[in-house]
Amino acid sequence: MAESQASKTQAARNEQSTQTKRATLAKLKGKKRTTHVFSIYIGGEELTLKFQSIGAVAYDKLVSKHPPKAEQRMEGASFNMETFAPALISACSVEPDISPEDALEIWQSDDWSRGDLMVLFSNAVELNNRGIDIPFNESVSD
Repeated sequence: MAESQASKTQAARNEQSTQTKRATLAKLKGKKRTTHVFSIYIGGEELTLKFQSIGAVAYDKLVSKHPPKAEQRMEGASFNMETFAPALISACSVEPDISPEDALEIWQSDDWSRGDLMVLFSNAVELNNRGIDIPFNESVSD
């Protein structure tokens, strides 16, 4: 009788595991784009920006639209930093919504240091290359 109860218990666990896997698959298929809120400081004032990932296919297409120049390729670059970076910043920006022209203007501005620009670019790159948010990691999704 104890063996029968153990079998029933194991069968119930197996069924629960199967249902959990189905629920996980449904969650994976229903995953929404990841967002990230971060701050930059301009003139001592903290400004908050919100970026959203653009998806793997769109990211790869964007990279292909900005091939490296010959000298950049020789250095191992996979894209032209001067055109790809502002394009990615624009594509990811949600709040504020930064147009491609505005992103390029910011990228080429003498008023922005390379470090300041890299804060924008690195947040966009990291957002698009980050793994799935799981409970024991830092929360990255809204």
